[in-house]
Amino acid sequence: MKKLCRIVSGALAALFAAALLAGCSEEGASGSSDAPSAAPTGGYVEEDVSPDHNYNVGLFAVDGVLNAFTVENPATPLSRQTAHWYALGQDGQWQEQGGSGFEQLAAQVGEGIAYPTAYLTQGGKLYWSVTVITEDAEKTSETSYFSVENGTTQKLDALPAGEAGLAFDSSIASVAVCGDTLITTSTSMELAACDLTGASVQMELPELEMGSRLLCGSANGYYLMDDQNKVWHYTLGGTTAELALDGGRFSISDPGLFVQSAVVGPEETLYFQMSDGNMASGNSRLLRYRWDSELAASAGGELTIFSLYRSDTVEAAVNAWQKATGGAATYSWALEEGSEDGFSTVTGSREDALTQLNTQLLAGSGPDVLILDDMPVDSFIEKGLLMDLSGKVDTNGMLENMIGVWQTERGLFALPARAFPLLAGADEATLATIKDAETLAGLLAAEPNIVDDGRNEAMPLLAYYNTVQLFDTFYPLYAHDIWQGGQLNEDACRAFYELLGQIRAGGGAGLSNTAPFDRPDGTYYHPQNSTLSNFTNCICRAFCSPVYSLNGLGGDFYYASRVGGANAGEVKALATASGVTSIQPACAAGVNVSAQNPEGAVQFIQTLLSEEVQSQTTYDGVPVLKSAVLSQWEEGFAQYDASSGTDIVAVLEGMDPNVPSTVLRSAVGAGAQQYFDGAGLDEAVETARQESALWLAEQG
Repeated sequence: MKKLCRIVSGALAALFAAALLAGCSEEGASGSSDAPSAAPTGGYVEEDVSPDHNYNVGLFAVDGVLNAFTVENPATPLSRQTAHWYALGQDGQWQEQGGSGFEQLAAQVGEGIAYPTAYLTQGGKLYWSVTVITEDAEKTSETSYFSVENGTTQKLDALPAGEAGLAFDSSIASVAVCGDTLITTSTSMELAACDLTGASVQMELPELEMGSRLLCGSANGYYLMDDQNKVWHYTLGGTTAELALDGGRFSISDPGLFVQSAVVGPEETLYFQMSDGNMASGNSRLLRYRWDSELAASAGGELTIFSLYRSDTVEAAVNAWQKATGGAATYSWALEEGSEDGFSTVTGSREDALTQLNTQLLAGSGPDVLILDDMPVDSFIEKGLLMDLSGKVDTNGMLENMIGVWQTERGLFALPARAFPLLAGADEATLATIKDAETLAGLLAAEPNIVDDGRNEAMPLLAYYNTVQLFDTFYPLYAHDIWQGGQLNEDACRAFYELLGQIRAGGGAGLSNTAPFDRPDGTYYHPQNSTLSNFTNCICRAFCSPVYSLNGLGGDFYYASRVGGANAGEVKALATASGVTSIQPACAAGVNVSAQNPEGAVQFIQTLLSEEVQSQTTYDGVPVLKSAVLSQWEEGFAQYDASSGTDIVAVLEGMDPNVPSTVLRSAVGAGAQQYFDGAGLDEAVETARQESALWLAEQG
């Protein structure tokens, strides 16, 4: 009996081993990524086996051989695309196959944007489906089907018979091949079984729920399903599922990529085609997970990481750290985030989690690494609970203003791995009109309407859905003045409400004030990416938003240019008239002064700041490593042939770090909501004072 004890990519090895290897125990608890604690005796090895031109349009295991179909220049007319048919040889090398017939397809389909899909049957017969989308006065699409015999393509009058016909059938969502049996999922979310000819086979099958997806099957009599962000293993003919992968806690490969297709290869080797969903990015890879019974751990040891809320960046670092060190990491978080009726929800109590953590830290125990977002960092530093990282972590290459956020005369106690900069962007002429926040307020007040309701006759400068987004544009800039010296500055708070009121009385008169200013459970504030999406959809002429990712801005300017005409844009930090800007550090990491694995903990923070992790697009903040900032920025513009003269590193480094408080933002938001509802300024300011009084008293 084998017991898996080393995780190579998140929890992939442990969880798949639990489902596919006899005798493996399933470990893990809600809100945690549990790595095994016994001495390693084997594990899955992750290998990138991507063929050239890896935009995959078909992945199949036939007669023990893995076949991959890829295309160059996807999402273009078929005449501009080139297809490749690869087979993986026994030597582990891809061998290009002839006879795909692809070059004959272009002459038989239209000139619109083409989306080809290959299907290779268990008998080795190749078929193609090509959907062509044409945009003239209106968008139309047409799908054609082709069979390939000895390299010669024949256009079919109808869907082919058998398994290829099922795979191409618009009423069938997915097909899994389990030897001579096919399991299909219909678009109405029903599972069915049939043989390779398509004839129905009577078999007991589980019932699907919304969100379920059939991934792949195995000739050894099982199939894998994705259900509620978890991958389940089903034995053919049964309805009992074993958990194979908990995708809510771990990612195969890297965050930002999803499973496009999957195949079980020879010797139960697992292959996952990963993609970020962006055809232009080229960010896709084919990963193989192979069991190695001789795999031994290296010097990484065991490491524990804790945060209040799950972080994709932390999970990316967990994967990278484990692969680099051979160690076993346990990443856990206290609160489970979700949504209900359009509002964010969280299971668990922040206060209870912090009380428990404080008790552990004061007793000289607790996790090795702390992700400090929404934690009382200053209090931890004052109590001596965090290790001084001075000289232990290489910060060369980081944005200069992000290095010393938690630097005191006693040392350096935390470093952020991500940040939310408050940026304004537009074409050069439009951006020049947004001189500062106060000027912007006047411009918005003068607009006829800044409500995104689809009825604006003229495109406004900015467009909002509700007052929460309006609040999020300006609050980060004035928070420091409002909370001077750790107390509410009533004059500054009043002036801030008056600025918002100026906008609300003008162009913002129709903004809805129904959305809550804080998440119902008071969780960590992640700023709303408000006007950026409206700018991209040509609803407004500029954006002013906390930015989550840099590599999408090129596309944002490209799509916005459909009205303006020029796909060039400039970005700058929004500032007050006195020059205050805001960049919010996020994913801040520190080391428990009583860490059981201090060397591994320091190495983990270095991994967080590594090029490998920083360059990943996780949509939970922009990188803090300058090289990753530049690569995301430049690649994002290059993908869409857009341009910008902005020195983005200089912009970010020139911004003022702003460490937010969930409670204080909520307090000011409560007063603003009252003011928008018609209360007087004095009443609104008093509400902010009362809402913050207890928290401020607790902070001393």
